[in-house]
Amino acid sequence: MAVSGIATTPTAAPATTSSATAMSSTDFMKVMLQQLEHQDPLNPTDSNQLLTQLSEISQLQSNTDMQNNIASLTLQQSMGAAGNLIGKQVQGITPSGQATTGTVTKVQITNQQVSLQLDNGASLPMQNVTIIAQPTPTATSANGATTTSSQSAAQQLLQLLQGMAGGSSS
Repeated sequence: MAVSGIATTPTAAPATTSSATAMSSTDFMKVMLQQLEHQDPLNPTDSNQLLTQLSEISQLQSNTDMQNNIASLTLQQSMGAAGNLIGKQVQGITPSGQATTGTVTKVQITNQQVSLQLDNGASLPMQNVTIIAQPTPTATSANGATTTSSQSAAQQLLQLLQGMAGGSSS
C-alpha cells in the first residue's frame, strides 16, 4: 500500500499590534527583495501576489498614520476644552479615588492624558470631571476679608462692624 506524501505549510503567526513586533513598510520591502533574490527559478513567485501584499502593507501604513493623526487631534481638542475650564469650579474624582472640588488654575498633559490642576493642589483627570460650575463670586469687605455672595447681609454687616471696632481700639 503506497502512502502519498503529505505537504504541510507553516501557518502564519497571529498578527500582533505591539509596536515592537510590527513590521514597517521598509521591513516588508526588505523581505520581499530577499524572496525575489532567493526564489526558485523553476517555480517563480507570482507577481500578482507580491503586488497584493504591497498594496495591503500600504493600506495598513495609511491606516496607522490616520489613527495617529486622529489621536493627536483628539488630544488637542481635549486640551482646548480643558483650557476653557480655567477659572471655573469643577468637581470630580482624583486618580486615588477621592472626591475633590476646586477652581481650575492650570491644564496639563501627562502620559497623553489631560489633567486639571486645582487651586486646592489636587490634580483631576479631565475624564473624571463630574460637575462644572461658574466660580462663586466674592466680595471684599472694608477690613479686607473676603466673603461669598451666599453669606447673608447681616453676616457681612457684622463683620464690617467688628472690623471697625477692632480698628478704633488701637
